[in-house]
Amino acid sequence: MKRCNKTVLAVGFLTLSGLVAAPAFSADFFDQKPKKSWINFFAHSGQWKGKPHVDMFGVIQPSYTNIEDVKIKDTFSFTRARTGLRGSLTDTVSFFFLYEMGNSPPLGPTSGGMRMLDALVNWKFSDVANIRMGQFIPDFGHAIAPGALVSWIDYTDIEKSVWFFNRQGDSETTAARETGAAVWNEFSWDNSVLSYELGVYNGAGLRQVEQTDDSKDIIASVRYATGPFHVKTAYWTGDRKTGGQTVGKKKWAVSGGIGDYVNGDYWLLGEYMSTEEKQPGSIPDVNSDGFYIAAGWRPTRKHQLAYRYSSCDCTDNVGPPGKRDSTVNTFTYTYFIKGNLKILAQYDIRDDDLNVVPGARSNAFRIMFSMPFSYRLTR
Repeated sequence: MKRCNKTVLAVGFLTLSGLVAAPAFSADFFDQKPKKSWINFFAHSGQWKGKPHVDMFGVIQPSYTNIEDVKIKDTFSFTRARTGLRGSLTDTVSFFFLYEMGNSPPLGPTSGGMRMLDALVNWKFSDVANIRMGQFIPDFGHAIAPGALVSWIDYTDIEKSVWFFNRQGDSETTAARETGAAVWNEFSWDNSVLSYELGVYNGAGLRQVEQTDDSKDIIASVRYATGPFHVKTAYWTGDRKTGGQTVGKKKWAVSGGIGDYVNGDYWLLGEYMSTEEKQPGSIPDVNSDGFYIAAGWRPTRKHQLAYRYSSCDCTDNVGPPGKRDSTVNTFTYTYFIKGNLKILAQYDIRDDDLNVVPGARSNAFRIMFSMPFSYRLTR
């Protein structure tokens, strides 16, 4: 891997150390309640209020991107332009729909229309298990967190290479979605939360193709949180038959952190991911691994500073197959207008040869307005 700029790394890690050191002096920081799994949000679990209800919700995120020294990459676009419905029909059955109308790949529609991202039904059939079925984000990596709540505009190279892309028969990125069914639940006691999920999927991402054989992808995860600490591990495996061969894939993800990165004053977050995806014949295998660490500081309820360092030893998903390296230092500033209505500014300092697209190696500046909304349609 190329040697990173020492000054940038020094500034980044000093910032990181300063951001996470302060909470050690606050007793209240360690007394906070643990965050629940984001599966509850997507399953609309626990929202029954005594009668059926439907909420309309979504997020609008117009953005501007400028990549240095690349005139063609000076543009306005939409990071996300989504709307959906969620609700509960009984005290045990809930649903969640989400559609994308923005123009940013890989989530944007291909013909200027709406594109379905999530459509699921959740059934709580016992005190120890829920079943959710449809198309949704499996509980694999940390990026299951809603995009309207995170502290950066784009994802890291390792997340894009391991979770958002799949060469096993896919003609497009998976965008972290899969069609299938999963059993999950969450248990709380004292100041701790434990959740699990075990799912079976087609393994074709957003394409919603029907399986022609009995091969399926299996994804399993376990998450534990106590006070401000949380840790999660996940495993993904699957096979497919092609050209008389059976080829498989294996993916791993381990993440953890301290503090509430949505509303907390201080937080620290890290994740490691890897993948081994076999390819038929002479096609090179897809092998990627990497990590990121991030920290945030919110000195007032209006302002937040965050830093993220990411490193990826990845198989190129754009150019000719081959291993390429990337390291990115990301600095973000968020101004909170009201609640989660906010403006984000992000600057990426890249040191990589991951992509062959002109300008992909250049530093980038982004700014984004983020407006999430929710309105109850039934009373």
